[in-house]
Amino acid sequence: MTRLLLMRHAATAANLQRPYTLQGSRPDSPLAPEGVAQAAAVGRALAHLDIQEVYASPLIRARATAEALGRPVELEAGLIEVDVGEWAGLTWDDVARRWPAEHAAFEADAVASGYLGGENLEQVRRRVLPVIEGLAERHPGATLLVVSHGVVNRVLLAHWMGLPLRCARSLPQDNTGYNVIDFHGGKAKVRTVNRVDHLVA
Repeated sequence: MTRLLLMRHAATAANLQRPYTLQGSRPDSPLAPEGVAQAAAVGRALAHLDIQEVYASPLIRARATAEALGRPVELEAGLIEVDVGEWAGLTWDDVARRWPAEHAAFEADAVASGYLGGENLEQVRRRVLPVIEGLAERHPGATLLVVSHGVVNRVLLAHWMGLPLRCARSLPQDNTGYNVIDFHGGKAKVRTVNRVDHLVA
């Protein structure tokens, strides 16, 4: 059995802003001070685990979160966050005001109608699922930590849990929340979703 700890990166200023702004694969933002503290907290929470390999999206916020855990990190380009296209840097209110029809279509089904000028959820799944499955196959019997992004993680979890992909956006993924997934015989079983007790300790 291979165990995967799939984590969302720590918080950036865009994550903490209310309402938050969409980042996607750009802009490539650093961690906010609160995010640095979150990364340190999850590092302490996972310190007792025998994690053999750590992988991260190459975006600064994911890489910095992974590096804060004090282990060697290998970057994996396929884990980069969804491309949100023309909506990068905007709030959802901005998007709804400027592109009401496209926003309504996205809210109705982000698989059929994706981020304007960017990716839809099915494209994200086709991109990231082979990456994760490849890592699990490459490290049989190991415990892996993968630091990725909110949309990427939600899409993967929906797939493994047998949920319609359009439901992925409703799955919680807090900053430095992590999920536990076991791979055995080529199949994935989700054990834990969005563990965040390290943030309230």
